[in-house]
Amino acid sequence: MVADIMKYRMALWGGLLFLALALFLQGTNAYHFLFIEQNQLFLFSGSYMGERVMVPGGMALLVGEFLVQFFIVPYAGAVITALLLTGVGVLTTLVCKRIAPAFSLCLFYFLPVLSLLFMHFNFNYRIQGTVAFVFLLFFIYLYLSVAVFRYRLLMAVVVVPLLFWWGGPVACLYAFCVFLWEVLNRVRGWYWMLPVVLEAVLIACANVHAAIVSEYKFAFLPDIYFHTRLAAPFCIYFSWISLPVILAGVSLLRGRGPEKKKTQMMVDAMQVLLIIGLSWLSIPVYNNTKSVKLKQLDYYTRTRQWDKVIENCEGRLNNYLYLCYLNMALAEKGMLADKAFTFDQRDVQGLFIPWNKTASASTLLSDVHFTAGTVAIAQEKAFESYVSSLGYGNPRMLQRLVQTNLIYGEYPVAEKYLDILDKTFFYSDWAKEHRKFLYNDAEVEKDAVLGEKRKGLPEANYLSNPDLIEKDLLSVAEQYPANRNAIEYVGVGYLLMKNLSAFENLMNNYYHTDVLPSLPVSFQEAVIILYEANPAIWAHYNVSESIIRRFADFKGLIKTNRENPPVAEAIRLFGDTYWCYFMFK
Repeated sequence: MVADIMKYRMALWGGLLFLALALFLQGTNAYHFLFIEQNQLFLFSGSYMGERVMVPGGMALLVGEFLVQFFIVPYAGAVITALLLTGVGVLTTLVCKRIAPAFSLCLFYFLPVLSLLFMHFNFNYRIQGTVAFVFLLFFIYLYLSVAVFRYRLLMAVVVVPLLFWWGGPVACLYAFCVFLWEVLNRVRGWYWMLPVVLEAVLIACANVHAAIVSEYKFAFLPDIYFHTRLAAPFCIYFSWISLPVILAGVSLLRGRGPEKKKTQMMVDAMQVLLIIGLSWLSIPVYNNTKSVKLKQLDYYTRTRQWDKVIENCEGRLNNYLYLCYLNMALAEKGMLADKAFTFDQRDVQGLFIPWNKTASASTLLSDVHFTAGTVAIAQEKAFESYVSSLGYGNPRMLQRLVQTNLIYGEYPVAEKYLDILDKTFFYSDWAKEHRKFLYNDAEVEKDAVLGEKRKGLPEANYLSNPDLIEKDLLSVAEQYPANRNAIEYVGVGYLLMKNLSAFENLMNNYYHTDVLPSLPVSFQEAVIILYEANPAIWAHYNVSESIIRRFADFKGLIKTNRENPPVAEAIRLFGDTYWCYFMFK
């Protein structure tokens, strides 16, 4: 039995590693992979593939984007990532075994896996980097399999340009690693490997000089595998540092004989404990658990699971992004002005977060504005998100661009975007379904989503300003009063800012009109505060008796404890009212 385990040790190591990675990644980062899928786009198109393959690292980029498209399927992201990282572990093992077959160095095998795992926690990392690392290990293994030095030299000369084309700057790491191995092993004629290193340097410099690669760091370092508009974290270099260290360590051990069985078992146990300890201490540092809820809310929004969004926003909320998702979900359910203050609201940024020029903020703002009915801004933010995405584009925002152009009747533009979606695997059916709207106003106008948004389009064109959103929202409300979201976003915004004078003007202009025939709960509660000294006006706004009675209870509680306001008690009893927000937040 023991002999069989030793015989299949590699398979056992790989299987256990894959299982541990898959379970861990799915258990802690399920929504992370669904989030990543939205930042990259793979097209089954000759021109797209040709454009990718022709650039340095293009093959790894193409493979990476091909794999990411499947992340839309639950569990696929964790499984695919686990397979890639297991491949790194197995290939590292094969390389080490080629150098020192008598030793079991599972700690060494695990270091590149752990280093790359850190990067997979970051949604700005391209999987291209891990694919390129697999290419690198594969070619190092082939190199070590060649016994004759001159043939190894010839292989290295051929592999460096090929690997730069396929994987990018990993070719420079390859040249350094094979040179290091020859030096450490004191191979006669090792200095002939210097031209291989020089070859890698010249190829990298030539690509920068020809403007094929924009910066030297993208030609020599793994920074190219990160969002090129952002600074890569230092941990992106860990895998590149670990590989030469491993090669050096294994080369130093290759001359030693095998340990006794009992000693080897103790060494293996110590290595396993070190792996567990190292993972326990390091993974929490790089695994961004703070963003788990955000990615979860993003997924529920994309799949229109509004009840799930609301359910996950109960209790204390200290993040404006969460509040934006919550208030959007309430609006989609037709409950924004009735239920907003039953949740932990902060201020107006909980309706519309400030735009920070990132793809994530642009995506959220596009969703919010689409819900509110301000189609022009929804389209603008969708385009901003699309062009600033990590990969070729954002498929979700591509769908939004189709929708908004159909709403505006810009059918040739919508058709152009549909042509792109037609070339995808998971979005082509959606594209086919939406082709029926092209050049067909009647179909658009009878659609529950597109038709309703078209009815709210302003008759006169003007320049929209996301920082002064009231004009756009009120224009939608006046143009199509049936869309209650527009007027409720304005009113709730004023209440969140505690701008009761602006709220009063809103009531004077729109109450008892088609735009605002009756007041939702939070508006009635605000009317009581606004006209507390003149309760007769409450009847004009048709404030309900139950709300009036509850206000009397609230006022009584505050009055009886005037010197020491019972904040905690007030929040417990009346925390779902605008009065509590107005007084204590």
